Amino acid sequence: MTELLINATLVGILISIPLSFLSYFVVMRKMTFAGVGIAHASFGGIALGFLLGYTSFVFPLIFCVLSSLFIGFLYKKGGFSEDSVIDVVFVFSMAFGIFILSLSKGYTGNVLGLLFGDILSVTKNDLISVSIIFLLSMLFISYFFSHLNLITYNEDLAYINGINVDLLYYLFWLVLSILIVFSIKLIGIVLVNAFLVLPTLVGLNVSKNFKGVIGIGILGSIISVAGGVLISYYLNTPTGATIVLFFFGLWILSFLLTF
Repeated sequence: MTELLINATLVGILISIPLSFLSYFVVMRKMTFAGVGIAHASFGGIALGFLLGYTSFVFPLIFCVLSSLFIGFLYKKGGFSEDSVIDVVFVFSMAFGIFILSLSKGYTGNVLGLLFGDILSVTKNDLISVSIIFLLSMLFISYFFSHLNLITYNEDLAYINGINVDLLYYLFWLVLSILIVFSIKLIGIVLVNAFLVLPTLVGLNVSKNFKGVIGIGILGSIISVAGGVLISYYLNTPTGATIVLFFFGLWILSFLLTF
């Protein structure tokens, strides 16, 4: 049982760290609805995979990546606002998923696990997969961090400095969608957006510079994952929801510290 808790905590931390980094750019760019849109886009992929007899995360991953690139394309080339496009993709994906599941008469999947996550069910293979995703996403973040930071605050200056803003924008969506897909098993479709918002909100309450904001956000994510896993295990409560509630408590505490 100790191994179960350790694996769950490690997987949660490995996912939460890159999400906390990306949270800073998501919040600063006012893209906080992004997590909701991409996470719910996976529902269509999960349903399609079930209809075709596949239970892996290949279909959700493909579905989310295509949805995120579609969102980015319509924002960059179509003149639509990000929130409006995300909302359309969100509505379509949920409707598509429900429609597909209605055709799958034998569906007996764990809907609660899909919606709210089941981090205690992670396996060693999950830990290996998440470790690879962690390394790749952190390589992307560390290599392009200064570029992403400049684009967040001044796209025109980024263009002048020779940064390929459009390509980096699509890569950002790609990495974000991959991380969100792997987060769904941990905290579920409904709650995944918390890790794209709360880290930066906690950090902003405690620090005034971007390094401090990101650092505090990462620390808050790690504490929330570890604390939420332990509490949910001993109280037999839904792990994803418990982690988010723990994180929400940290946010309230950080807010009170500002007075």
